[in-house]
Amino acid sequence: PATAAAIESASSLGGQLMPPVMGVAAFLMAEFLGKSYFEVVARGYVPALIYYATVAVSVYLLALRYRMRLVLGIYEKLSWRDVVNLAAFASVISGLVGLMAAWNLAPQFAALYVFIAVGGFLCIFHALALFGAPRWSWSELIEPLRKFLDAYIEMTSDLTLLLATLAIMTGALVITGVPTKLGAILIDLAGINLAAMVVLAFVFGALLGTGLPPAPTYILVAIVIAPPMIRVGVNPWVVHFFAFFLGVWGELTPPTSLVAAVTAKIANASFYSTLNRALQICVSLFTLMAGVFVHPKLVIEPGLDQFGAALLVLVATIGITFSLQAAFSDRRWIDIPVRLVLAAFALLVLLCPEERIAAAACLPVLLLIGYWLLRRRGPSVAADPASMEPVLAPALTAPVIDTERGRMS
Repeated sequence: PATAAAIESASSLGGQLMPPVMGVAAFLMAEFLGKSYFEVVARGYVPALIYYATVAVSVYLLALRYRMRLVLGIYEKLSWRDVVNLAAFASVISGLVGLMAAWNLAPQFAALYVFIAVGGFLCIFHALALFGAPRWSWSELIEPLRKFLDAYIEMTSDLTLLLATLAIMTGALVITGVPTKLGAILIDLAGINLAAMVVLAFVFGALLGTGLPPAPTYILVAIVIAPPMIRVGVNPWVVHFFAFFLGVWGELTPPTSLVAAVTAKIANASFYSTLNRALQICVSLFTLMAGVFVHPKLVIEPGLDQFGAALLVLVATIGITFSLQAAFSDRRWIDIPVRLVLAAFALLVLLCPEERIAAAACLPVLLLIGYWLLRRRGPSVAADPASMEPVLAPALTAPVIDTERGRMS
């Protein structure tokens, strides 16, 4: 259960990274940099693909480790309402992308127009479906509107509390002079080593992430960290993407990870086991944070220049993933040294700024992964799916949320 919950945590967390509709922090990044949102999106595709490629590799390795029996899921056919809802969801995404890309509308106006169009269509469709039924009631007619208002009120109240908390924290930082003092420390560290500067920035963002969602974490990191880093010559895109990745990682920051708590509750698993495995699956967030500084072409300019840096970061991330989760031998005295060697070469690929050396270090990483794949195909290791006894997957019960106390039961 903990592994399943960790996979769900990692998969859902990637929604913050994946264009065309990224997390709120991506819209804030566009405002901070004075760029269009689609300039952020154009640079965000490659890191998001690296993230999900690594998650896919992690899930594959975990499936090989824990799969003992084939599990047969029970699937229900989609009803016509499900099809309409899926079509509405696709229309919202395509509408937002089209309005912001083709007509260069601001995100808030694009969202308003899409809401009016799709919402109006769904209301008309719902009314026609009810009127065509043999029996209908006014309560059934207004039921979707009631749910919409409940969700809107709940979301608005959460946002109000969040903005109030953010205003208090921002005011406290400004009054106490923390941004100025921390900025001076960062500039001093830059004279020693850029890595020390990045480590301090990471610690600051991680502390914020323990208590704040991604968007407020990004805002505070961008306010405090970005100016001194930019003054010492770091590209603004690099700094802000670092802050963006740091804000997303804040959702998994121990020991207050909300996403791990929710998925652990759904899967009836241990919170700390879920969090530990989710951190291993989401190792690409760490490599992306380091990669944007060592290989800045990853985010500076979208296009072909991204692919060289992306390949280096991808190979390094997959190498680290294999070193954490793959078994290269049944004997521990062989397996552990091989993993350490693989991790060392993967870190060299990730942290070496000289592209030729990093590219050369990719060779042993790929060779060790290739050895694992060949070993996996061997008759003594490969599992025979036909010999596995199929079982039905147990149904999962969703947690009940007490809205008055804000707790799950």
